[in-house]
Amino acid sequence: MMKYIIFLRAINVGGNRRIKMADLREALTSEGYRNVSTYIQTGNIIAEHEEESYEAIQRNIEHIIKVHLKFDVPTVAFQLEEYERGVRAKAFQGDRLMLHFLDRIPSEDAVLRLIELSQGDKDEFKIIDRFLYVSLTEGVSDSLFSNKFVEKTLQVKATARNWNTVMKMNEKSKQ
Repeated sequence: MMKYIIFLRAINVGGNRRIKMADLREALTSEGYRNVSTYIQTGNIIAEHEEESYEAIQRNIEHIIKVHLKFDVPTVAFQLEEYERGVRAKAFQGDRLMLHFLDRIPSEDAVLRLIELSQGDKDEFKIIDRFLYVSLTEGVSDSLFSNKFVEKTLQVKATARNWNTVMKMNEKSKQ
């Protein structure tokens, strides 16, 4: 069994696309996932599955949510080892750190486009594999690096979490 850290994009935010975590855990368990746990209401999941491909897990969970819960929800999954490497690679120090999780490694052209479009921006960023680290000068709402901007520029599915949530998921994965 492989352990996965899984993030859903844009659920239970602002009253939209409401999914109860108990329903989500039940749907995943009924479809062969084991030891399913969630953290807060925004779609942070730890689960085990025999599948070894994170791409297959992403597609599978999107399908399960569509069938069981009637929503199209972009999903980004990491095998535990890849996630831990992303945590250790923390590109910036400080408290104002946002991490975008990407469903695949962006093309070199897309990364160059992101560099070009963010020239002169107050926030710094660094991409390592499927992780986009953003050091925020101000708050998330003031950042150029909205999820919509990241997805459109990099041509990937993405979802972002603050560093506290990143670390909490890392801690929970050890339990």
